[in-house]
Amino acid sequence: MNATGLPGDGCDPVLAEVPPPVDVESWVREVADDFPAGLVKDFVLIAEELVANARRHAGGPLLVRLRREGRAVRVEVRDRSPSLLPVLGRPDVPTHGSGLLLVNRLSSHWGFRCEDGYKVVWAEVRAP
Repeated sequence: MNATGLPGDGCDPVLAEVPPPVDVESWVREVADDFPAGLVKDFVLIAEELVANARRHAGGPLLVRLRREGRAVRVEVRDRSPSLLPVLGRPDVPTHGSGLLLVNRLSSHWGFRCEDGYKVVWAEVRAP
């Protein structure tokens, strides 16, 4: 499992951030257009899944952000619920949690942090 604690908050600069609703795929493709197409596809899938989870489980996303740290890009989604922590699959309900399994497969690291009434779920993809 790739889930980790947030390694500091040294990810900068913020490439872009936007409050939903937004066409996540188009937005990510526009912001990350200088990355290889395969990585952009991964960014899109990760961002769409994290936004969908926030909508489904936490009252909706508040902010979607792309950040760059060296050769890595981090997708972050801030939601309204610091108490509903992400779960990587549920054996009792096979249809729940499969999206985070995808995030786990596509990312080099993923995790979350809770702060003052909200939660940020993030995933990083490293460029080759």
